[in-house]
Amino acid sequence: MNSNPSADRAALLQADRMRAGRLSLLVGCLIFAAKFLAYWLTGSAAVFADAMESTINIVSAGMLVFALAVAARPPDKSHPYGHGKVEFLSAGIEGAAIAFAALVILAQGVRELIAGPELHRLDLGLAVLAAAAIANAGLGLHLSRVGRRTQSDALSADGRHVLADVWTSVGVIGGLIVVGLTGWAWADPLIAIAVAFHVAWEGYRVLHDSLGGLMDESEHAHIAKVTAALEGARESSWIDLHGLRGWRSGARRHIDFHLTVPRYFDVSQIHVIHDRIESVLVGGDEHGGDVVVHFDPCDDSECAQCEMKVCPIRDCTFRAAKRFTPERAVRPDSELDRPD
Repeated sequence: MNSNPSADRAALLQADRMRAGRLSLLVGCLIFAAKFLAYWLTGSAAVFADAMESTINIVSAGMLVFALAVAARPPDKSHPYGHGKVEFLSAGIEGAAIAFAALVILAQGVRELIAGPELHRLDLGLAVLAAAAIANAGLGLHLSRVGRRTQSDALSADGRHVLADVWTSVGVIGGLIVVGLTGWAWADPLIAIAVAFHVAWEGYRVLHDSLGGLMDESEHAHIAKVTAALEGARESSWIDLHGLRGWRSGARRHIDFHLTVPRYFDVSQIHVIHDRIESVLVGGDEHGGDVVVHFDPCDDSECAQCEMKVCPIRDCTFRAAKRFTPERAVRPDSELDRPD
């Protein structure tokens, strides 16, 4: 029995996602333990701040594995567009958890600032923290790379968070080196407070992106890619398009738009055009996708831009076709009669 190359490719990508998710959970636990060891050794509020961010990595990695497993389920009667939006939900929970961690870090920094810092064994603690940062950097780069390759928003969000955690560790290490050289221990809680604001910003970015995905926010790059594909495969009967909308549910793409065609075309001709467009836009995509084309009949005002060489109803001669561009593609019905 012949295998389906697209299905096989999809299975391989899903396996890559799951391996990356499990690796994130395992490494996250190890790094969390290492950072709290560094905190126990040093008593540093800044190291505590870094360790607190790693607790969020563990929660996020657990959510990530769950989201990837759910997102891989195919569309069904209850979820005709698939289950991919759970990845946006996972990223949103991660963003909210990051924001909560920022509040805990800020509270610890302020407490240490008021009570007065007590630091010890900075050399050994910094060595442990540096090793954890290097491991985190490798994990973050791997998650980001796999997220891009498999088009997983949850993996990409987790990779961004892990890399942000690396920069947090670098800042903490640099600050504590300064403390060790100068003896100015008050820098420690100030570093923790700075880390809190940095973590809060990263949480806001992750939460903002996830909400955009949950609310089907339009992606300009996606619209531009679809428009370019349609222009490249354009046939003489594809007179104009508008109302293009595109969104993703995880890695699965959904596209719909209005296409103007000769008004004398019959159903069989329309069906052939739809199959052709579907093949151009999602054919061979291992993630799958949906394409809905609303066919609009042409009118006499569009004869000058219609490239049909033989047309029984042409009202005027052809002058020039109007290219399919993102700006034209997204026009609503209300703008169709406006001059270009």
